[in-house]
Amino acid sequence: MIRNFLAGVAAVALCVGFTAQPSKADDHPTVGLVAAFSGAYAMWGEAYKREIDLYMFQHDGKDGNPKINLILRDTPGTDYGRTKQVVQEFITRDGAAVVGGGEFTPEALAVAPLVTEAKIPYVIFNGATSFIVDKSPYLVLVGFTIWQPNVPLAEYAVAHGCKNATVVAANYAPGKDTVDALTYGFKKASNGAAKIGDVILVPLGTTDFSAYWQRLRDSKPDCVIPFMPGGPMSLTFAKDFSNLGFRNQGIVLYDAGGITAENQLDAMGDAALGIISTAPYSTYLNNPMNNAFIEALAKKTPNIRREFVPVDAYDGMEVIYKMLRATNGVRDGDKAIAAIKGYHWMSPRGPVFIDPKTRDIVQNIYVRKCVKENGVSFNKEFQTFPAVHDQWHELHPSS
Repeated sequence: MIRNFLAGVAAVALCVGFTAQPSKADDHPTVGLVAAFSGAYAMWGEAYKREIDLYMFQHDGKDGNPKINLILRDTPGTDYGRTKQVVQEFITRDGAAVVGGGEFTPEALAVAPLVTEAKIPYVIFNGATSFIVDKSPYLVLVGFTIWQPNVPLAEYAVAHGCKNATVVAANYAPGKDTVDALTYGFKKASNGAAKIGDVILVPLGTTDFSAYWQRLRDSKPDCVIPFMPGGPMSLTFAKDFSNLGFRNQGIVLYDAGGITAENQLDAMGDAALGIISTAPYSTYLNNPMNNAFIEALAKKTPNIRREFVPVDAYDGMEVIYKMLRATNGVRDGDKAIAAIKGYHWMSPRGPVFIDPKTRDIVQNIYVRKCVKENGVSFNKEFQTFPAVHDQWHELHPSS
């Protein structure tokens, strides 16, 4: 598979760009995808479009894959009613064989009843809450769950001396999910000898943390683990933590998600250096598949390593084409879902597969340290937790 991928990369260089031109022929299966192509979350749609274009350039109508009729529709912001409306149109008006996309958990929850009734697969590109796949047998998750990187992060922190941790989390569903995952991870790794000593929940969007620093000091942590979305919130927290001298007191800062993403390291400066994080993917991940993937994207976006690249849409298209091959492009949700249970492939993020029981992705989780080489800061992986399942489902098998 990597050989075919590299051949595709070479071919990309001959093209001005790799924007797919899907056929409108009636005998080509229709795939409907939703994403935020405008509004505050347009970076998601832009990233998805790059990855979809590349995947289709390499695979559409090739290697046993059908040519597809791709429909992309804009569902900007957090208008989940709009997402539901668009997916309904894909099903009833456009005759889609597979639908998917999305950035947030509520989108998948909104469409779950629709795809269940229609028996059509919905491939969730991103939505990190563990229980969402339980809401319909036709939902498949190709991104990651909050628990996947955070249980290994807790295990790593315990192994490296953190017995008392303070978690600072944005007060919304993923933040609370992070607290649960870290609490479980600390207990699992230490048999109860290490703990989350304090949890500081801060309003989503906070950029002034002055009211929380004294409480953090009073908790006397060995390490601090923040979780907050990328952007001003995480940038401010990391810079303030560095400027207030917590590191000089021997307190280690770990990243439970979003702070050290490559697309904000330049703005963060040296405050990011030394931060340990866990994640399933980085544009700097060093493996042949990812190096080729980034090289191909760089033909159109030269500074792609510093851009937002979730890889979710690229892997989502892999799953979608697998479904279409299994059903010969005909709408057959049960057969399509059966085909991807246990399906293995090589992703830019490494070897992955769909858990046959839960229909979410199993993948490597990488421990990385933010370093600077040749004047450029990036996350350099140095340890791998292989084939990490979503451990929330292990604790809630009947969900």
